[in-house]
Amino acid sequence: MNHKFKLSQLYITVLIGLSQIIYAGTYKWVRIGNVEMKVVDNTDQDQLSGSRAVYYYYDNYQAFHLYNAGWHLGTTDWVDDTGTNWPIKVVGTATAGANENITMPIADDEGITLRQYRRYDPPTIKVDGDILNDPFPLAGDEVNPDKIPGTADLMMESTVNTIMGVTLKQKVLAWSSADYDDFIIYDWTFINNGNTDDDDEIELPGQNLDDVYFMRMNNFYSPGRGTPWYSTYGERVGDSLRMMYGYPARGPNSDYDDFGDPDKSKNFINTPFYVGEAFLHVDKSVADKSDDVTQPRMTGVNTVEIFWLKFEASSHSASELDNLYEVLQYGFGGPLFNLEYQTENVYNNTFHSQRMDEQGYKFPKEFPWWNWRAIAHTSSGPYDLAFGDSIRFVYAFVMGSISPEKGRELGKAWKEGTASWSGENNLPPQYIAHPDLYDDDNDYAKDCWIATGKDSLFKNAWAAQYAVQNNYELPVPPRAPSVDVRSLPDHIQINWGEESEVEPDFSGYRVYRSIGSADSSFTRIFECGGNSSIPVTHSYNDTSAQRGVAYFYYVTAFDDGISNAPSPDGEVHSLESGWNLNRTRAAAYRSRPSGTLKTVRVVPNPLNVNANNFPGEPNKIVFMDIPAYCTINIYTESGDLVKTIEHDSGSGDEIWGGNILDLQTVSKSGQLLVSGLYIAQITDNDSGEMAITKFVIIR
Repeated sequence: MNHKFKLSQLYITVLIGLSQIIYAGTYKWVRIGNVEMKVVDNTDQDQLSGSRAVYYYYDNYQAFHLYNAGWHLGTTDWVDDTGTNWPIKVVGTATAGANENITMPIADDEGITLRQYRRYDPPTIKVDGDILNDPFPLAGDEVNPDKIPGTADLMMESTVNTIMGVTLKQKVLAWSSADYDDFIIYDWTFINNGNTDDDDEIELPGQNLDDVYFMRMNNFYSPGRGTPWYSTYGERVGDSLRMMYGYPARGPNSDYDDFGDPDKSKNFINTPFYVGEAFLHVDKSVADKSDDVTQPRMTGVNTVEIFWLKFEASSHSASELDNLYEVLQYGFGGPLFNLEYQTENVYNNTFHSQRMDEQGYKFPKEFPWWNWRAIAHTSSGPYDLAFGDSIRFVYAFVMGSISPEKGRELGKAWKEGTASWSGENNLPPQYIAHPDLYDDDNDYAKDCWIATGKDSLFKNAWAAQYAVQNNYELPVPPRAPSVDVRSLPDHIQINWGEESEVEPDFSGYRVYRSIGSADSSFTRIFECGGNSSIPVTHSYNDTSAQRGVAYFYYVTAFDDGISNAPSPDGEVHSLESGWNLNRTRAAAYRSRPSGTLKTVRVVPNPLNVNANNFPGEPNKIVFMDIPAYCTINIYTESGDLVKTIEHDSGSGDEIWGGNILDLQTVSKSGQLLVSGLYIAQITDNDSGEMAITKFVIIR
């Protein structure tokens, strides 16, 4: 038996109280679709490891939507390798931390604990000569489609042994195409093999495990005010999906309807997100590998601040283990909590607490058990696992929301008091019970639009379920091409590769552009091939780009749709490669040929940071029509030097405070420039001649 301290390739050691040591293990990012997720070799998703999902929605903002998550595996009458009997034994990675002496990532023959397989080499992304790709391949990375189930674009996998003698085989799958990029699938198999540490020796040969339960815990995090509401679907006979999900709540202390966190300063809806964990397959038993629609057997919501739920169970007392196992069995309706179960049309021998948002409370903080935040629990079981038996669970992290375009349109209309809604009342249950949560028709319309995020969430969860039911064989588009974007005088040039054309059903390309931010709305600006009447080409000159404005691009390839399998809606479509595969995350700018010292201009002048002169770049100044190679020294009115800029691009423009390098208009010491008059001294590096110009900043 190996009792050595377990160390991962990348680790952080943290002490909580006197008992919890946390190791944040080796991780890799899934970054190919709308949902981005850090995957850790030890399955850790605790609040300290930073394993939180990122969902792209709008201008230059990344919102974390999984505050933490964890799992527990429990059994009865377990005997350890010393012969000691444990009436209750529970292991897992709790929401407050994992312990790699308890759940141990296992290295393969090459010392790798987390593998990533890609279907294709990631496309190369260049902007003005700079390569923007995430590094690939790193240790454990390879292009190997034969390792990937079905048609997924990537798969990550790891193996974790536990001190219970149960080994977890983790697979994480993701797609990049539009119908399937709003979820990430986790395919987990638990094997009772008796291996309690990180070597090959079997410490518990022949031990059977009885009454085994598997529990997931999710603390969905909605940025902004308050805490999310939780709800469930699938606990009732006839439901077509099984999911626990969260969505925004109105802040109890807000003096206006802040559902979705509307931002009047930006005319935008900040946080309209719905986020959930959908159970897509749960084995009926060791012998019957078909999906058990009655699982999870338990669902419920309670406070996150229960010690023996929040922390890993190895240090729990016997009574705390009893309490924890009771929750695995019965949730929060058992003797310990005695909350009310659902009774109408639920499956026999299941234990589902009343849905949180259907209990009549106006705000989450009104619940008697409330303490800081709520956390959702789901548990499946019981299973009897003889030595060598296995059980498989498949679940997906899923998101849905209104579109960024609708967020802008709705935010502007709500601010102006003109938001409208013509559909049926689709508001969550607490809004039906407490109509004073919205103040007028304008609020009502805003809230109804935000509530359509639930429809998007369910649509995406059904797509994930469709993937599992079809053994991960989904319709896929041609691969995305490499992209090379160049800022040039009088236009921006977008070039792309030919990788996509190896597919027999390849049809053409489309070019998309956003203004001001890599995360804002993209608009199609060019198409070739297909029915466009433009022959397939590999370059496009964006002559409509405005001088000094930041632009971002991606290029997709699409097929002819003739041989595609039906999508989840039953229709056959032409398919297009994903937007997040070759999206440029650095700005390109249309410039002008170089000028002279006599033609120098400062734009805007004055710089009013509230004027939105350059979308997404409120602090930007452009020195226009300057010499090809010059030095710009910027002084305060009193003569103090605040910034020196070396202009060496050969163009006539120099940007200061844009989103290529400087996030703000700052001094050489990194201080944001205050309101006032500034003097720019521009020296032509070829002639040595000098010119002076002035500009004003207003904050």
